[in-house]
Amino acid sequence: MSSKFKEFIRLKRGNKKLILQVCTVEWDGPHEPRAKWVTAKTLDSSIELKDLDYEIETLLSNPKFIGFCSKCNDYFPQGTMHSDSYCQGCAERYLGIVH
Repeated sequence: MSSKFKEFIRLKRGNKKLILQVCTVEWDGPHEPRAKWVTAKTLDSSIELKDLDYEIETLLSNPKFIGFCSKCNDYFPQGTMHSDSYCQGCAERYLGIVH
């Protein structure tokens, strides 16, 4: 998975724990996207760096948070997908959908 999607995750430090959050997109109106940070996993603060990297890659591969467009072969945060297999841009270009 592309490293550019690491901008859609963040790590917060709590009391002896790390909170792994992912950004999803919600829509308040047709042209009003809003970022929403969702806690995806809580980890022990003593986690090894390689294990943390694994958890991040697993999160970025989870279709609950990141979608894959079968037309343009790119990844998108959930909330910006038209369907399970098309991003909004490809749905407009190839399916005639108007967003």
